[in-house]
Amino acid sequence: MTGLVAALACAVRSPTQPPLTGGAAPVAAPSEQAPGGQALNEQSPNNQAPNEQAPNNQGPNEQAPSGQPSSGQAPSDQSPATGDPVAPGGPLLDVGLAPLPGALSLTALGTRDWRHWGGAGADSFHRKASGTGEIQDPGGERLEHNAGACDLRWTDGTPTARQDGTRAGVFQRGAGKSFTLGVAGSGDLRTVRLFVGTFSAGARLDLSLSSGGDPAVREVALAAGDRFYQYVIRFRAAPGERLLIRWHALTVTGGQNDGVALQAITVS
Repeated sequence: MTGLVAALACAVRSPTQPPLTGGAAPVAAPSEQAPGGQALNEQSPNNQAPNEQAPNNQGPNEQAPSGQPSSGQAPSDQSPATGDPVAPGGPLLDVGLAPLPGALSLTALGTRDWRHWGGAGADSFHRKASGTGEIQDPGGERLEHNAGACDLRWTDGTPTARQDGTRAGVFQRGAGKSFTLGVAGSGDLRTVRLFVGTFSAGARLDLSLSSGGDPAVREVALAAGDRFYQYVIRFRAAPGERLLIRWHALTVTGGQNDGVALQAITVS
């Protein structure tokens, strides 16, 4: 009797499973394990669900920690780089063409210096009495004319102190002839006005700085008749350097007095 009770107690406490065939490990039911060995309703730390974002993966409508959009574009208040700016006070040279009125004051335009050629013979000239001496003229063979297109005036000249209007100037005959001038640099921006003309000729204005750099060139086509121009030149050159000016005839129509003319120059 005692042996029968002990046998029944052992059977209730530890039911025996049938032995496995072939030594195979237990197989999880399909509803319990995912293919990678994890339960379907659980997420591992590095495996985000499809509808969630990892900490370093910003959504299209989210902002990165720096406050910039996730596309990496710079904020709208930043301008793109456009290259190195021109150094303030560096060399500068440009030129434009201005119309000629009926009269001009060399005193008003040449606050620093001015010069006018002709009026008392081919070798004559007038200049600003208190001028700085910035204008340089090497001279050369010249002829006088009185065919200018506007009256040039001044009230601070020498040797004639006052002039109420003259159209005189000088010229050179033939293709290849030229006038050359210089204006001294000071490191400051200067405005130079050059008054020149052509007599039935094509001509070219060559401008450059003695320190080098790109020149500025302007041409007028060959045409019959007298034509006059006012070129406005802005330049900046270091002390000891110069603005170099050359006005020369390229071609002429063939007349005896065809060529290039020079009247005046101002510096301010």
